[in-house]
Amino acid sequence: MSRQITQPVNQVRLTNVAVVRMQTHGKRFEIACYRNKIVNYRQGIETDLEETLQTDRIFTNVSKGQFAKSADLKKCFGTTNEEEICKIILMKGSVQVSDMERSAQLEATTKEVASMLAAKCVDPASNRPYTVSQIRDAMQRAEFCVHPTRSVKQQFLDCVKLIKSKGFLPIERAKMELCVVCDTAKHEDVVRALEEAGVVSNIDVRKEGDSCDLVILVDPSVFRTVDTIAKDKEICGPRGRLEILQQCVTAEGDVNLASEVERKNKISCRKDGLDGSGHTADGANEELDSDIAALAKEMTRAISMK
Repeated sequence: MSRQITQPVNQVRLTNVAVVRMQTHGKRFEIACYRNKIVNYRQGIETDLEETLQTDRIFTNVSKGQFAKSADLKKCFGTTNEEEICKIILMKGSVQVSDMERSAQLEATTKEVASMLAAKCVDPASNRPYTVSQIRDAMQRAEFCVHPTRSVKQQFLDCVKLIKSKGFLPIERAKMELCVVCDTAKHEDVVRALEEAGVVSNIDVRKEGDSCDLVILVDPSVFRTVDTIAKDKEICGPRGRLEILQQCVTAEGDVNLASEVERKNKISCRKDGLDGSGHTADGANEELDSDIAALAKEMTRAISMK
């Protein structure tokens, strides 16, 4: 019986490969990378090029195993150093991702945005932060869509504005506690400058000899304005500087069920109005009852976890 003789293939098959392509000077160049390392390298998380590249060779076609010519590399990049060229292609080239990879990336970005909202935003009525699940639900109801290339911080700011405008969740950015240090003789000028800028209304003045500390609570959006005032030597004097005492000021301690019920009752009254007998309307009562039940269930779960 005759057997078929197969010609051995002198080619190393690349698996789990992501191809980064770059078109320049009418030529196409490709490099073979690991799928989960490209984004990490571009963000600076991964710094070892060998951990990102499957091979340090440069191709014109990775799938066919066709290497780029040295003359073409010299003409297009001005050098034949393949390691340096790989860095350029890796940072400036384009990469094709599958639907599953794109979905995973969007889900990861969504989690980051939601976690940032939960850490830096509060309920304005209670000054307490929301859970990540509450934030995710509000994002979904507000139809917020993450962008694959925009920064997480910018999308965080856009998400806060969208949720507030849609009214699905009462939310605002947590206040920052700052301390403006100035000369004691200049503290009245500093207070006047802060009030004229509309930055703060309540200022805690603490005088210690020739130095004066002005402790204030401000919205994070006006931080740069306060910093500019603190660095102005004509307003604050030579001691002028700004210190951050607390990034996010939130209410601490256990939730009191009675106070939470009273707070929700007031919110319901303002929202739906009172009937002629001075009681809330039936719809408001039903909504209040459901809120109380949900809050009691939440507190019971928290106590059981402890």
